[in-house]
Amino acid sequence: MRKILFLVIIINCNCFSQEAKIKIHIPDSIESKSYFEIYELFYENLKTHPQKAQEFANMFLVKGKFENRRKYIAQGYYLMSHFYKEDRAYLKYSDSILQFCKNSENNALKVRGYLLAGDYYLKKGRYLDAFDNYKKADTSITSKSHSRTLYRYNRSIGRLRSRIGKHENAIKIFRESYDYAVTEGLDDQFEDMLFLAQEFNHLKMLDSVVKYNNLGIKRTINTNNTDWYNVFVLNSGVMHYHSQSYKKAIDSISKALPYFKNRNRAQELINSYLYLGKSYNRINIKDQMVHYLVKMDSVSQINEDIIPDCIEGYELLRTYFKERNNVEKELLYKQRQIYVDSIYNINSENILQKIISPYNTLVMISKKENKLANNRNDTFDERMSIILMVIILIVFSAIMIYLNIDRIRYRKSFRAIVSYTNKEFEVEKNLEKKNKNQLNDLNISEEVIERILNGIKDFENSKRYLDKKYSLQVLSKELNTNSTYLSKIINIYKQKSFSGYLHDLRIGYAIERLKDDKKFRLYSIKGISEEIGFKSSESFAKAFHKKTGIYPSSFIKKLKNI
Repeated sequence: MRKILFLVIIINCNCFSQEAKIKIHIPDSIESKSYFEIYELFYENLKTHPQKAQEFANMFLVKGKFENRRKYIAQGYYLMSHFYKEDRAYLKYSDSILQFCKNSENNALKVRGYLLAGDYYLKKGRYLDAFDNYKKADTSITSKSHSRTLYRYNRSIGRLRSRIGKHENAIKIFRESYDYAVTEGLDDQFEDMLFLAQEFNHLKMLDSVVKYNNLGIKRTINTNNTDWYNVFVLNSGVMHYHSQSYKKAIDSISKALPYFKNRNRAQELINSYLYLGKSYNRINIKDQMVHYLVKMDSVSQINEDIIPDCIEGYELLRTYFKERNNVEKELLYKQRQIYVDSIYNINSENILQKIISPYNTLVMISKKENKLANNRNDTFDERMSIILMVIILIVFSAIMIYLNIDRIRYRKSFRAIVSYTNKEFEVEKNLEKKNKNQLNDLNISEEVIERILNGIKDFENSKRYLDKKYSLQVLSKELNTNSTYLSKIINIYKQKSFSGYLHDLRIGYAIERLKDDKKFRLYSIKGISEEIGFKSSESFAKAFHKKTGIYPSSFIKKLKNI
C-alpha cells in the first residue's frame, strides 16, 4: 500500500511540475512574435522537424495562457493534438478545445474539437461515437463557416463512409476534397491522394490506384516528403497484392516497413503486417505468413485499433492453427476474428441507419433554414415573384420535354448498341455495277482485289486492329499493296474511310467485350481506350459517341444496372 501511495505522489508531482513549467517558463522570444508568426512556424516544421514544431505548438499554447486569450488557448490545444493521434490524450485535447470555445463565436474551432474526437473514435472502431461527434460538428457549421472548416468536416465523413464499406460515396467526397486541396495549395492534398488510391484499391480499380499512387510518389519525391512517400509505397504494395503480383507486394511493403516501425505508426504497421502475411500465404510460405499476421494482431491489441481488413488475417491464423491441431491458438484467433467482425457489422448496420435518415435530414433542414433566411432578405415584390415563377415553370417544362425526348433517344441508342457486332464488317462482295466501275478505273485485277480482301478479313479475324501501330501505310505494307489501292478498296467495300473503318472495328470490339466481360467494365475509360488501340481516352469517347450516340461511361453504367 505504501509503494502504491508513493507512486501516486511521484506521478502527481511530475504532472504538477509539467503544468508549472507551462505556466512559469515563458521564453523571451514569445512576446516578440505574434500568434500568426508562431502558427506559420509550426506548420513549416510539422513534417520535416516535428520536434521543433511541437516546441512552437507549446509556445503558442503558453502565450495564450499567459495572456489569458481563450481563443488562442483552444488553438494551441489543436496544434498540440497533432502529436497524439494514436493516444487517448487526443480526446483530452478535444475536450480542452471545446471547453475554451464554449461561449465563443468561433465555430471553426468548435467543429475541429468535435472532429478530433470523432476521428479518434473512428480509428478505434467505435463508429457510433465517431458519428455522434461528427453530427455535433455538423450542427456547429453555419452558412458563414470557412470553406477550410467544411473541407475538414467532409474528409472525416469520407473516412467514416470508407470504414463502413461505402467506397463509391467515399471516392466522391475525397475527389472533391482533393480538388479543393490542390486549388488551395494545401499539404493535405497528399492525404487526399492517398485516400483516393486506397478507396480504388478496395474496389479493385487498379488503373485508378496506379494513377493516384504514382502521382503521390512523384510529388513526395519532388518535395522531399519522406513521410507520405513511404505511405504511398505501402499502398503500392497493397495494389500489387490485388493485381496478384505477390513478390512485388512483399518488396514494396518491406521497403516502407522500417520507416513505420521507427515512428510507431500503428495503422500503417497493421496494414503492412496484414498484407505481408496475405502475400506470403499466396506464395505458400506459411511460416512467414504466421510471423507477420501475429505481429498484425500484436499491434492491433496494443493500440486498440480496429481495422475491418484484419478479419481476413485472423481467418488465416485460425485456419493455420486448426490444421496443426493447436486448439488454444485456433480459439484465440477465432475469438479475435469474431470480435472484429461483430464490431464492424454492428457499427455498420447502426451507422447506415443514422446516415440514411437523421444525418440527411440535418443537412436538408440546414439548407431550408438558409433558404428561408435568404427569402426574408429578398427585396422582390409579389408581382416580380409571380413573373419569376412563371418563367421558371416554362423553363422547367421545356427541360422536362427535352429530357423525355433525350431519354427515348438514349434507350433506342442503347438497344442498338447492345445488338451491335463486328460481324457487320464482313466484306460484301456482291457490289453494284457503279462500285465495280470505280474499281475498274484503278485497273486492279480481280486476283489482287481478292488477295487484299482476304488480307482485310484476316486483319479483322486476328484482331490486329487493336494494336495502336496500325495506319493505312502500315496495313498496306503488310498486305503487300500500296496505300492508294487499299484505301480505295476499303472505301468501296466498307463504304467508309480507313480511319472510320479502324475506329468502327475497335468500337465494335469494345462493345462486345463490355457486354460479355464484367471485369472489363471496371476499367477506367483511359484503360479501355489503351486496351483497344486508341491513343487517348478523349479520342475513344468521341469516336464511341459519334458511332453510337452515347458516351462509353453512360453505356457501362447502363450495363451494370441490367
